Amino acid sequence: MIPLFGEAAALTAALCWATSSMIFSNIGGKAGAQSVNRGRLACSIFCLTILHWILEGQPWPSAVSWEQLGWLSLSSVLGLVIGDAMLFQAFVMIGARLSMLLMSTVPVMGTILAWVLFDEVLRPIEMTGIAFGIGGVLLVILGKKGRPVGVDGRNYVLGILFGLGGAVGQVANLITAKYALIDGYSALSATWIRTLVAVIVMWGMALLLGRLRRTVIACIAPSVGKWLFLGALIGPAIGVWLSMFAVQNANVGIASTLMALPPVLLIVYEGVILRKSVGWQAVAGTCLAFAGVALLFAQ
Repeated sequence: MIPLFGEAAALTAALCWATSSMIFSNIGGKAGAQSVNRGRLACSIFCLTILHWILEGQPWPSAVSWEQLGWLSLSSVLGLVIGDAMLFQAFVMIGARLSMLLMSTVPVMGTILAWVLFDEVLRPIEMTGIAFGIGGVLLVILGKKGRPVGVDGRNYVLGILFGLGGAVGQVANLITAKYALIDGYSALSATWIRTLVAVIVMWGMALLLGRLRRTVIACIAPSVGKWLFLGALIGPAIGVWLSMFAVQNANVGIASTLMALPPVLLIVYEGVILRKSVGWQAVAGTCLAFAGVALLFAQ
């Protein structure tokens, strides 16, 4: 095994997710958040089918129990349908950087939920991590500098709420998916099933609501289609694949911490590459939130 292979995979996964979030945020303003979400899911199932064929030897899972299918379907509805619908709305309203920062609260929410529901004992280092994570996010969202241009108070608050809703959906998604990943069931197969369920639900809703034609036209527009496919390939397909490699080949705490880097990468991108003024509160808060996630995964 190549030294630090798992760590490199985790860092690359974070880069993939940061990149795909920027892509979806940019095209969401052109095609509409939910049209992009539906198109992203359709592209994702195509990419995941190819990936499943290469890695598992067949294009789709061949064996899954009814109980596993039930948990994966529930996970899909909570995470990929409801949670991601909120996240994509946040992408459009407050941008990729703030949306991904709010998604970094997933480990914090998960730890608190485990403490409340399962009576798990919190170590002092974990309590410090929770305080850092919440404090860092509050420092960023309450700061005036670094907010998206033209977003007023009400829309800013709504965007923050949508971002937090996306994080809650992700926590629910992880908890329910855990019950399906028993006896070493392939994480890639589980991802394929969850994505297929989301495709059926999201596109079925578009059909029932009379938005099918509008969605297709929006997704195949020249300024949207190629970026939509690229974002789906980089994030949900390659990013997920690399995250599995990372967990299998590196310390879980280190891999999880590295995969929580997208908000930090995005603030570097905005400040250094785009030369945007993000403000000291945004920088300090993002770093503090990342430090909180790192402490939660400390051994």
